[in-house]
Amino acid sequence: MVRIKNQWLIGAVLFALSSIHLGNTSWAEGLNNNIYPDSVSAPLKGPRFDTQPEQITATDDDTSLDQYIETKLAQAHMPGLSAAIVKNGEIVWTGAYGVSRAYTQQPVTSETLFMLASVSKTIVAVAVMQIQEDGRLDLDTDINTYLPFHVVNPNFPETPITPRMLLTHTSSIADNWPVMQSLYVQGDSPIPLGQFLQDYLTPGGAYYSPTQNFYAEEPGTASHYSNIGATLAAYLVEAITGIPFDTYCTSHIFEPLGMTETFWHLTGLDQSHIAMPYGYSKIGHFYHPYGFYGYPDYPDGELRTSALQLANFLNMFIQYGELSGVRLLQPETIEEMRRIQYPDIAPTQGLIWYYKRLSNMTLFGHNGGDQGVATEMFLRPEDGVGVILLMNGNWTYSNYLLIMQIEIRLFKEAGYVQ
Repeated sequence: MVRIKNQWLIGAVLFALSSIHLGNTSWAEGLNNNIYPDSVSAPLKGPRFDTQPEQITATDDDTSLDQYIETKLAQAHMPGLSAAIVKNGEIVWTGAYGVSRAYTQQPVTSETLFMLASVSKTIVAVAVMQIQEDGRLDLDTDINTYLPFHVVNPNFPETPITPRMLLTHTSSIADNWPVMQSLYVQGDSPIPLGQFLQDYLTPGGAYYSPTQNFYAEEPGTASHYSNIGATLAAYLVEAITGIPFDTYCTSHIFEPLGMTETFWHLTGLDQSHIAMPYGYSKIGHFYHPYGFYGYPDYPDGELRTSALQLANFLNMFIQYGELSGVRLLQPETIEEMRRIQYPDIAPTQGLIWYYKRLSNMTLFGHNGGDQGVATEMFLRPEDGVGVILLMNGNWTYSNYLLIMQIEIRLFKEAGYVQ
């Protein structure tokens, strides 16, 4: 991922690029080998907006749903959106808007694949809890019981880090963004998951820093969102089962749920099916592609799937671990995942999944953001309705309200469909 700090240089680059763009098209789009700087920084693999103000409401409710969404998307400068509503164990509505490729004006469909960013972490939680159900992992045991290398916060070497802490962002493991950003590459990262984590978390490792990779707070005493912590939780599954984490998810989660085109890596995917991630230039008024990229800590944000396939996963979770006769988790496990784990230090946090307030609703789920990626997946516990929004543009402070209004409208529309 390229970052250019000099604003004059950004302007010069964007001006030059605008001269070779036609409308919202880019010569580099078909090459998938360029990542351009964006004038607005995108959140990286994490929920930028955890707390939703109660006063956000949908507007223009007399407008047809399609027109409402199309208007909000245009105002938000989001190239494309694939959305779904689930209810009573069924996918009751899907919608697809805008384009997955600006250059060819290829339309988004319900089958278009999107990168999920941090919504990917909900799959990590399910995989970890499957291992817990099997009796091979205890959420409150020192993670070093399971790892092939030793991990402690150097500020508190006697305090163990547990799987529960990894799943609740209370592990004291920090995201060292200068390191993490430097490891973004076009295509899949060549660095194995376990090797990256060992190099990041153990003294002498290529990416180790006792001050930048760990907080100066004791594990289990404070909440700090941690992509690396969630990635380490995924690696526990790999270390315990002896199966690569991506392979484990395919056989134990995706295939049982009929998610046949859902992959952690680009290898094995038809890239023509994937929505291109875009940034929007306010200077040139065009979309620029980030390309299809990867990073070694892939479990925290790199999953690609469609709204239709993700709806199966959300339906399974809403129905307490079962979908169409296929059970992935026991009901009591889902209850534990929904339970607020540390009310005093993380009052909205379940196991990876978390609660938020939006308008007058309490919702439970996860969102995500990465370069050219914005995603939402939330359920309403009171009635089991779920909404998915997958977009191929950047979150910004100016478009957040617009996207939340779409989400509110879809939860409202759920009351009209059977």
